[in-house]
Amino acid sequence: IARGIRCLLLTHISISIGPKSSRELATAVNANPEALYRVLRALASLGIFMETDPGIFSLTPLAEPLRSDVPGSLRGSAVLYGASWWWRACGELLHSVRTGQPAFDHVHGKALFSYLDSANDAAAIFNDHQSNMTQQDAAAVVAAYDFAQYATVIDVGGGHGVLGAAILKVCPRTTVVVFDQPSVIASAPPDLSAEGGHGRLAYVAGDFFESVPTGGHAYVLKDIVHDWGDQDATEILRKCRLAMARSPVIEAKLLVIEKVILPGNGAFPGKLTDITMLLVTGGRERTANEYQALLADAGFTLTRIVTTRSPASIIEAVPTGA
Repeated sequence: IARGIRCLLLTHISISIGPKSSRELATAVNANPEALYRVLRALASLGIFMETDPGIFSLTPLAEPLRSDVPGSLRGSAVLYGASWWWRACGELLHSVRTGQPAFDHVHGKALFSYLDSANDAAAIFNDHQSNMTQQDAAAVVAAYDFAQYATVIDVGGGHGVLGAAILKVCPRTTVVVFDQPSVIASAPPDLSAEGGHGRLAYVAGDFFESVPTGGHAYVLKDIVHDWGDQDATEILRKCRLAMARSPVIEAKLLVIEKVILPGNGAFPGKLTDITMLLVTGGRERTANEYQALLADAGFTLTRIVTTRSPASIIEAVPTGA
């Protein structure tokens, strides 16, 4: 249902607080009025929207996150999961299970990030989704870990700077450098720089497979390592290690923020995210022991894992021998 009417949900109802008729919405999105009404009625039965009068629908608390102008917005994620280029890959789970290879490559003939490089609309959707996901974890991460001890934080693969802005709100003496691909940096919303604290949030463009900026007291990688298989993930971590070695900063730390898989059969969001990684990127979520081994291969020693009230944990490491 969400796939079929995502344009309606996210472009019209989601930006309007007031009720709208299904006929108004059908006209706006060029849909069949009767068919659209039936879909909205079904969603209302699930608590997403409410039919307040015959044919008139309004928002409910479950629908509020579909708006772009509310705290905790999930609009970007809803658009992503409704995009045909994304869910076509997710529908090919059997291919990934049989081959161990990402279905995205099988469906599109190229890897996710190569696809995004050549599809600006898809890249914008993906970047909004990443910001949504980081926003869900950011408050929990900054509450669980003392970022104020670091004068400069390098947010490697930091996207539009959502985590960086959250860090600066609680760390008045810290500067954050968001490092990401040029196309990602160019699309970052300007208001985040203002939220980040009057010039303390800077953006630097580059490629973490080539090099990472020096001068950080902490290097943060949130939802980056899980995008890659062990070989590529190790290479990214080694580039961070090299940046530390070339820096005058003494005792810099690495902070990998990921959903660490726990043993046992308990429910955990990371186990489902792991399937998304299998399907779309070829990466994976990892256990604590797997992170320890990965970090060791890259020249780091895992010092501790800090859990948060969100599914994300902060894996702290230092250069081996430092």
